[in-house]
Amino acid sequence: MEIPKLKERIKTAPGTPGVYLFKNKAGQNIYIGKAAALKARLKSYLDTRDHRIQTIIEQSHRLDYIATDSEIEALILESQLIKQRRPQFNIMLRDDKQYFYVVFSKDEFPRVTLTHQPHDKNAIGPFTEGAALKTTLRLLRMLFPYCTCKQKHHNYCLNYHINKCLGICCLKGPQKKSLQYRDNIKAIKEILNGKRAKLIKELHVKMDALARTDDLGAAIALRTKLERLERIFENARIIKSSAVLKEHEPFLTSIFKHGKPIVRVEGYDISNIQGKHNTGSMVTFINGEADKNFYRKFNIKTKREGDVAALQEIIDRRLNHDEWPYPDLIVVDGGKAQVNTFRSVLQERNIKIPVVGLVKDDKHIGRALIVPDKKDATPLTKLTERDRNLLLAIDSEAHRFAIAHYRSRHRLALRD
Repeated sequence: MEIPKLKERIKTAPGTPGVYLFKNKAGQNIYIGKAAALKARLKSYLDTRDHRIQTIIEQSHRLDYIATDSEIEALILESQLIKQRRPQFNIMLRDDKQYFYVVFSKDEFPRVTLTHQPHDKNAIGPFTEGAALKTTLRLLRMLFPYCTCKQKHHNYCLNYHINKCLGICCLKGPQKKSLQYRDNIKAIKEILNGKRAKLIKELHVKMDALARTDDLGAAIALRTKLERLERIFENARIIKSSAVLKEHEPFLTSIFKHGKPIVRVEGYDISNIQGKHNTGSMVTFINGEADKNFYRKFNIKTKREGDVAALQEIIDRRLNHDEWPYPDLIVVDGGKAQVNTFRSVLQERNIKIPVVGLVKDDKHIGRALIVPDKKDATPLTKLTERDRNLLLAIDSEAHRFAIAHYRSRHRLALRD
């Protein structure tokens, strides 16, 4: 394809997400790609030193493109077209080990995993971008929860508390089959297979049936899910940052009515028995999801007794690491003393990060928040369910991580 001809074709390309198709003289697809912005991506082909791209252009006779409403749709459409048409250069430029496939296990409650080499003929793919695919699955999981637990256990998992797991799939003991779980897996399969319109039609039929039987609560919940699904496809722009949701899904709005969005949250807790093997933990949640890349363990060195002194040491040491991104909010296990300790250290360093404390009841269950500049504690019952679940999940994970580190130190001490 001559460069002047390609330039003219690119001029008509939109700046929206979409899929582009290079074709030879026989009209056969020789290369298919996706873009977050079609015009910008295609312009990059005009000034490239990549021999492979130059070869594609030289052997092309025509360039077509299909605009989509979002990059999620572009990702899925690209996958379907590559699978159906198997373009020559897609096969040459990426061998099967580099493509991503989504696999659903054969369990009673199927797991969803990614692989480069699918052994299941029902695996969905190929997908060319792993980061975009993982973000898509995270978005879909918020609407259609599924289990990722590697083994069954007695208590509800962390994801259950933040509405990303139905809970039934990870508890020990016999469980009734869940129609909802199967429906969720079916929905994800249909979306990834490019059958979103079919799924939406089925959900509308189900919603109307629920309304006719006067099950208005279920009908309204399904309508909300449909609206959120449409919003994902209409407005989502996949980026390689986990902050993709902050524009549409702000967290902790029932605590902080104004100010910057709460995207990144750090949680802190202390663990010890009678002051021995004093340990601390820092956990990080981004857009409601635990990010274990930013979990940190602390062996407390201070000789001063009490959790407050230990927490002061932890926040001091944490702030010494400029390479760790600062959070939008800190959640500490404790009351006013713990919150004031954190705030004091932050103020000394002129760092503005809001701090809240989670107060527990006699059964060690979170009951209220200590919020800066509020005289009285805020009962968790006054928060939205989403905010309440997120705070409890953060505190629970910080507690679990601190205890795990304490037990590890204790076992080592016993060996000595």
